[in-house]
Amino acid sequence: MSVITIRKGHTLRIGGVPESSIISLQPVGRVAVSPGDFYGMKPKLLVKVGDEVKKGTPLFADKRFGDVVVTSPAGGRVSEVLLGDRRRLEKIIIEIAAAGEEAERFPACSLGECRMLEPAAIRSTLLRSGLWPVLRQRPFSIIADPQGSPKAVFVSAMSTAPFAPSVSRGLEGREHFFQAGLFLLGRLTGVPVHLSVSADETAQMLVKAEGVALHRFRGPHPAGNVGIQIHHIAPIRHRDDVAWYLLPRDVARIGELFLTGELPTDILVALGGEALSKRCYVRTRQGILLEDLLSGNDVRQPARLISGDVLTGTMSGRTDGLGFYDEVVSVIPESHRRDFLGWLLPGRKRYSASNLFLSGLYANKGTRLDTSMNGSRRVIIPFGNIESVLPMDILPTWLLKMIIARDIDEMERLGIYECDPEDFALCSFVDASKMEISAIIREGLDYMQQNG
Repeated sequence: MSVITIRKGHTLRIGGVPESSIISLQPVGRVAVSPGDFYGMKPKLLVKVGDEVKKGTPLFADKRFGDVVVTSPAGGRVSEVLLGDRRRLEKIIIEIAAAGEEAERFPACSLGECRMLEPAAIRSTLLRSGLWPVLRQRPFSIIADPQGSPKAVFVSAMSTAPFAPSVSRGLEGREHFFQAGLFLLGRLTGVPVHLSVSADETAQMLVKAEGVALHRFRGPHPAGNVGIQIHHIAPIRHRDDVAWYLLPRDVARIGELFLTGELPTDILVALGGEALSKRCYVRTRQGILLEDLLSGNDVRQPARLISGDVLTGTMSGRTDGLGFYDEVVSVIPESHRRDFLGWLLPGRKRYSASNLFLSGLYANKGTRLDTSMNGSRRVIIPFGNIESVLPMDILPTWLLKMIIARDIDEMERLGIYECDPEDFALCSFVDASKMEISAIIREGLDYMQQNG
């Protein structure tokens, strides 16, 4: 099997990498579910404060696709429904029943039967259980259309993002669920399921998986991003050229749903960052509040709490819930310092992705990263920094200019439909102009979705 080598990119050397140990928290008392985790969803609230819910009870539905619902990750009582501006639904908090937590039941089958199920039956169970939102689609990175037909399904089992947990470690003991999920995805869509792994991967559950097209990748971040893998395996050429994708852990959750008949909510989360006293893996429940996740873990202030990795995550408060798609919680030092004439210093202890500073000659050993931007925003400076970390056949600087100009024809020619904010997060990190490149890409995608 040939290996696809990614040469452009940059793997962040950031302190606070999680240790390999896995801990289990005390029983969780509350969980939170936020419609904001599901980009593009227009939620319709289905519960009210005081309602008793089971694990798997619908909480809100998508107004665009009424059969797409998000369900409760726990059995208990709806304690809060938080609304924002213009009564926009922001968060639902559920107090978990202290004893006798109830769960909705769904049709169960054996591993062999998973290979024979009808697509309509698989679709119906995924929709009713609330697991359908784990399926997202490119272009636009929105929840997959239940009535749509993708050209392929992609699963990236290669972790290159900062602090990302090992995929094989997260699937230990869940091999049969993962394999069942792959069978079900193939039956549901009737198209190839592409599984991407590292060139050095040896885990049998991945390299010997059945019913998939296996691909091996080698290279720095963002080689593990599913968007980069789609670009090199089956590029998206136009807005109707649709590919679905999901996380490996969610493949296993789909398999567990069908093998057990109960909505799975246990997940593995990596806690990382220099501001944390304990950096480790945590086995916990989907939707856990961050303050409960960090209980007993001292945070050195000032610090920034991020649900997700440091490049693509969301800045969060302690009372927020863990993001639906997030596998990492990052806690990094907060800083707004400005060094006088810092660009003139040799920079032995300053992080460098372009060898501008002396630290670049030593692979950034002895440096540390925090939230400081090390400068202010300025005009676009085409130094080639962005191009050096984007392993796609795209001209990013010209694409950004066309997005700002709202030139639909040029955006299409420059490959906007292949783009996603997470694939450009590293571009934001190295950009000398301090542009929010990921946000500009998202603006362009939104504009194309509405007007393209």
